[in-house]
Amino acid sequence: MKRAQEVLYPEHPDKVEPKQTLDTGTPPIRSISAPGDLGQWLSKGWQDLRRVPSVLLHGLVVAAVGAVILFLSWEQPIVSLIFISGFLLVGPILAVGVNEMARRLEQGGPIRFSTGLSAIRELGWAVWLYAAILIIMFALWAGIIWRWIGVLTMGELGTAASMGEVFGAMLASPQGIVALLGVIVAGVAFALAVFAIGLVTLPAMLDRQRGLVDAVAISLKALKTNLGPLLLWGLLITALFAVSVATAFIALIVIFPWLGLSMWHGYRGLVGSSDRPSTAKPHPTHG
Repeated sequence: MKRAQEVLYPEHPDKVEPKQTLDTGTPPIRSISAPGDLGQWLSKGWQDLRRVPSVLLHGLVVAAVGAVILFLSWEQPIVSLIFISGFLLVGPILAVGVNEMARRLEQGGPIRFSTGLSAIRELGWAVWLYAAILIIMFALWAGIIWRWIGVLTMGELGTAASMGEVFGAMLASPQGIVALLGVIVAGVAFALAVFAIGLVTLPAMLDRQRGLVDAVAISLKALKTNLGPLLLWGLLITALFAVSVATAFIALIVIFPWLGLSMWHGYRGLVGSSDRPSTAKPHPTHG
């Protein structure tokens, strides 16, 4: 009787079973180095882009959406700031089509613009749940930045006509400086959260037919194993996105698919192949 009680109610927390960790049910993660491995991902992604230039259509669509949003919110700089920064939060889900094209390219399967759409159908509810999570995070971010800036600047930015005037007004008062610091801290926190749960989530779902929870666990394990190099990767993504914004999203036509293709090679370089399906099934293409 005493032995049964010890099993059910162990005195030491380490004896609690079952113990679930990031290593439970996830493939091994390889250690990488920076900048060497990161450069290889970008190089391979660029080679893929040259092999399948039709992937630029994905970049064109995303860039067009960004340009339209920028145009419609041009006279409301705070709204522009919210949506432009929000692109980084929802960006991972937008890359599902590019990730699928990279997977097909590796397997030698047919490549069409509709390949990405077929991947969305194949992944089913999991990809929509992932999209919903990112949209919720974007909504939270938008609410925080709007209320934080509005409350601490007491309406002083209401007549700002450009982003330069917004930051100028914020730096002109103690309240504005606090607001700016708060926005930066919140932005970094949200960006890190999205980066952590989405690092290789879509590639893992596509390649291993894993569910969302398992794919996120793989992403978290990869980040934990290679924190320094992958944080540098995140900074590189942010810098390339800043270049896109500086060109009114024109550069995003190339940068978006390039990064999506490169991240597929990042996934293949990070995640071991021990539990990878021996014969990966191409998702059906409807062209």
